[in-house]
Amino acid sequence: MMEDLVAKYLKLREKKQEIQNEYKEKIAKIDACLTKFELAMLTMMDEGGMESVRTKHGTAYKTIQRKVSVADWDAVKDFVLTNDYWPLLERRVSKSAAEQWEAQTGELPPGLNVFSEVKVNIRRS
Repeated sequence: MMEDLVAKYLKLREKKQEIQNEYKEKIAKIDACLTKFELAMLTMMDEGGMESVRTKHGTAYKTIQRKVSVADWDAVKDFVLTNDYWPLLERRVSKSAAEQWEAQTGELPPGLNVFSEVKVNIRRS
């Protein structure tokens, strides 16, 4: 009885892993295509000086996503300790805490890089 349960369990677990691997592979291919489409639309919009484009299928529009990353962990750590500003730390740097500090002081905490990324989004008509 236990032999059969263990064997069936292992077989099912292997099947689950196989399906997950197939899923990841298929999704990666779709994501790669979506990225190419987004880049093509963004290029067309930039060349045409457009912020949004309405079509019969939906509207393509640009958004800017601001991201914060660490350039110098020692500087960030020293800043957090000196200012007792612990909300800045997560497993990653907290974008909102960095932005709040910047809004209050006019400067980003030291050791951080900030960049904005323009993305194209699609909304159905």
